[in-house]
Amino acid sequence: MTATKGYDNKTVQAIRGTEDRAIAKWEAAGWQLVNREQGAFRTALTFRRSRPKKSLAAAAALTFLLLVAVGGLIIGLIFGDDENTTARPTAATASSSPADVASSAQPSAPTPSESTWEETEDADLNFEETARFRSTAGNSDIPLEITVGSPVSFTPSKAATVFDARAAVGGEAGELHEANVYFTVTIRNLSTSQAFEPDFVFSDVTKTGADDQVSVVLEGDVVGMIGWPQVIAPGGAFILKDGYSVQDATAIEYTLDIDGLAGQSFHFSH
Repeated sequence: MTATKGYDNKTVQAIRGTEDRAIAKWEAAGWQLVNREQGAFRTALTFRRSRPKKSLAAAAALTFLLLVAVGGLIIGLIFGDDENTTARPTAATASSSPADVASSAQPSAPTPSESTWEETEDADLNFEETARFRSTAGNSDIPLEITVGSPVSFTPSKAATVFDARAAVGGEAGELHEANVYFTVTIRNLSTSQAFEPDFVFSDVTKTGADDQVSVVLEGDVVGMIGWPQVIAPGGAFILKDGYSVQDATAIEYTLDIDGLAGQSFHFSH
């Protein structure tokens, strides 16, 4: 997220054909669409919103309170009783043993995830393995764990939504091919304080026998990448099914991009 005078700016990458859903999501959160740039597979949507203006009255009141506090401190130093200038131990301090004081001064032990968690260096993994990635988009520092399950065959109905994943213009209707599979994708947010926004999580498949003929399939609980929530809460997880229709899924490889171009791509296969 960037900032200009009086505004905060945010750019979101949306899969072609899903722009309206992304726009509605961010406008509901108080952002205004100011620009859209269409790419081959994704559209960059730029939003902005006004920064809250600081209240002059509140600022003046805070300044007055600070002046009063400083004035009171100065008067206390000048006219204060010498006998009161020497700090006296409180009953709690006097009753505390040296061992108690030493124990309370030590920091609490880190949780296992903080002490043992390391990023995954190898981008090529097997299905069911877990990739570890630290999202640093914006000012965040969020450790994530990503797991992708093996492809599962399914039969889409005539009511399924099918997009051509290779169309130059997003949102083009696609066709069903010989093999239809979905992948179960799980993202766990291990941060204890920061929510993760999965706006820059994208997927693709290769080694399909004809990589130029691939369709995205959406139906029922197979919701694809547009099914991510607005945020994944600290300590939370989210699971979705990502569906594809391809010529051959025997040796299919699934790619998941995290944090867009600034992040990393993980490849899952058998």
